[in-house]
Amino acid sequence: MMNTDRWEDARRIEAWAGEVRVNLVRLAALVAFYGHHLLNVYVLHPDDASIRGAFHTAVTGLIVAWTGSVLALHYCLSRRWVPPALKFVAVAWDILMITALLVILAHQAHEPKSWLAVLYLLVVATAPLRLSLPLVWMATLGSMAAYLGYLGYLKYGLEVPDEARLSRPNQVIFELALGAAGIIAGQMVRQARRLTQGYPVTVAESNL
Repeated sequence: MMNTDRWEDARRIEAWAGEVRVNLVRLAALVAFYGHHLLNVYVLHPDDASIRGAFHTAVTGLIVAWTGSVLALHYCLSRRWVPPALKFVAVAWDILMITALLVILAHQAHEPKSWLAVLYLLVVATAPLRLSLPLVWMATLGSMAAYLGYLGYLKYGLEVPDEARLSRPNQVIFELALGAAGIIAGQMVRQARRLTQGYPVTVAESNL
């Protein structure tokens, strides 16, 4: 019972600290992404109509919504108000925003092969910082489902030709990579729990 209590106490503190770190990384990534976008729009490619107008408006709206969630999460974390559902809402919102970004790129900028789909991997990679196995699986399965939904939107919604989309083997490989990342993330949480609770046997010191 003592070991279980030790894990629960450690998880409560470290999960809060992990959420704070993830939120800071999220904010830094948004600043870097939008800064790069503005640099392209106003400095590097000011005459490129494909990145201005509706595309620029859509990206700006997405960044505003995403940044608003960062500020709301910071408000909750700074007051140590961390209900159990908060981390699930944060991950679900990240997945939704990434999917929306991919849809904007495909619909407005005509980039159905955008490498920004790798952001799903970051969602899975940051999940174990909250020390919650259910969250890891939610992040993994949610990202895999969102990516499948995006691929379906390309094929049936936008009717993008097969040659303009990633090949089926590449799509499968990316889905498998998300699944593998989730398995590894889950093992990280299990290892942290074992280290906190202690081992049932004593490891003998080596004379070497």
